[in-house]
Amino acid sequence: MKKKFSIGFIFLIIYMGFLIATLPTTQLLNQFSLPNKVNILGVTGSVWNTNIAQVIIGETSIKKVNVKLSIWSLFTLTPKLFITFGDSFIAGPEGELELVLSAERVDINGLKLLVRANRVAQQITLPLPVSAQGDVELMIVNAAIDLKNNNQCIAAEGEITWSKAGVIALEQNIKLGDFNANIDCENGVLALILSPKNNLGLTFNAYIRDGGNISGNGYLQPGRKFPQALNDALPFLGKKDSKGRYRLSF
Repeated sequence: MKKKFSIGFIFLIIYMGFLIATLPTTQLLNQFSLPNKVNILGVTGSVWNTNIAQVIIGETSIKKVNVKLSIWSLFTLTPKLFITFGDSFIAGPEGELELVLSAERVDINGLKLLVRANRVAQQITLPLPVSAQGDVELMIVNAAIDLKNNNQCIAAEGEITWSKAGVIALEQNIKLGDFNANIDCENGVLALILSPKNNLGLTFNAYIRDGGNISGNGYLQPGRKFPQALNDALPFLGKKDSKGRYRLSF
């Protein structure tokens, strides 16, 4: 009797696995409502291996997304997704990450993201027209988001690098050097903290809140390495304080 029960149980597991494996992702997505400003287009494949032509988040378009679900992660009730997106031959961000889901939190591991610096610059309100050059590389070792507490940031570790940075402003091609920022959590908000070791004398912290809202504040204090070509742009920043700093915020 026990042998028959074991065989029946194994058969049931295999049958359920077959049903899930052949379930189209579109049917699964229809059961959920997407957040505001998020659109998913061109979904094909099964829940085990999903291809998405385009994911639109606000004004950002992410193309050629592939999502693979680990079958073993289902046994721990914490689905693990391996995600890749974009490539060097199409416009838009490219990268990869591992996403671990549970009822209480989301864990992001091994995130690598490469995006054109100018795409980032166009999302920020600047005092004068600027075209940024080069690529911005973001790497997150791990990050955790609390789903039961307004999607607060629990922990985050990573860095952002803008190597050989440059901008075109006031009809001049200006080299800025390198910029680096650390990724952390501050009061439940994901924070990007710029290293003050840069040619602009720039100190700046940016914050990404629930819903994708971004804010930032800091100072620009021109020093010995400040690009001479940018001196003409300083009046657009307002008046400097008693320490010779220009206040920046958005």
